[in-house]
Amino acid sequence: MIYRDFIAIGTSSGGVDALRSLVSGLPSDLQATIAVVLHVGSHYSHLPSLLSTAGPLRAVHAEDGETWSPGTIYVAPPDQHMIVEGPRLRLVHGAKENFARPAIDPLFRSVAAQLGPRGIGVILTGLLDDGAAGLEAIQACGGTGIVQDPSDAYASEMPLNAAPFADYILPLAGMAHRLVELTGRVPSATAAERIARRRATERVSAEQRAWREGNGLAGDLSRIASPSTFTCPECNGTLWRLDDSRLLRYRCHTGHAYTAASLDRGRSRDVERALRDALRALRERESMSWAQSEHYRRCGDADAQQREEESARRAGDAAGLLQSMLLEG
Repeated sequence: MIYRDFIAIGTSSGGVDALRSLVSGLPSDLQATIAVVLHVGSHYSHLPSLLSTAGPLRAVHAEDGETWSPGTIYVAPPDQHMIVEGPRLRLVHGAKENFARPAIDPLFRSVAAQLGPRGIGVILTGLLDDGAAGLEAIQACGGTGIVQDPSDAYASEMPLNAAPFADYILPLAGMAHRLVELTGRVPSATAAERIARRRATERVSAEQRAWREGNGLAGDLSRIASPSTFTCPECNGTLWRLDDSRLLRYRCHTGHAYTAASLDRGRSRDVERALRDALRALRERESMSWAQSEHYRRCGDADAQQREEESARRAGDAAGLLQSMLLEG
């Protein structure tokens, strides 16, 4: 007999208030473990104490290797991914996913691969789409997906992108009651469902191994992805396009991973940074050429003065063009 007994929650912008609201509605005798990833980066986090005071369940920062137990909320510590390995939680300072560490997708993938139909994935308010691929994995492996109603979320992007993989789309106020209802016996799967779940588990497990080992070219990555023409914005390695996913996703052989949306956002930042560097260099060139032009004027060298004035005008024109591009972007 299988019971849903593990709830994985991912959130970002606006997530602290959403999490406090959600856990305030959960009972003290909840027969499930809760694991939470909030995008905190490397910044110190008071989230466990904030959640402990919001409801009856005890919240703690997860410790590497500890056995997870029902009725406890485990929070991913700053700058550490949190994943499930059998009966234990593991903390991994692995490659970032969607530019985040801790990231939601690694936790959700591990829940999908390790727990299958026992897992419940929950996506709350947040920007971009970390967690959407993980929720797809949970659903494919027989678990249940819940997404906060985008119209109810402080930031709607994460719920909107995860919605295609949700079994339930709910306002925050109705989520705790549904979670309690779901932490019960899982309906029996058909033979076709069991086969599909087994195949999905193999794919998800292969991707998790490629991420953990950071050596995807050795085997796992080449079996689940195809080389693309893009490069990783964090390590400049070749990005591989993941096969058999409803999301357009990329992963490099050292472990970094991106959805198309997060990759595009990262590229946009790279382009803007390059444009600003070029703008600064052109403005400096313009200023230097005008200074040299004045020097040659005082020296009576009209030809050199004219050359520097022309150089200054060209640099100024190019800088104006770049500035207009930055303003339009």
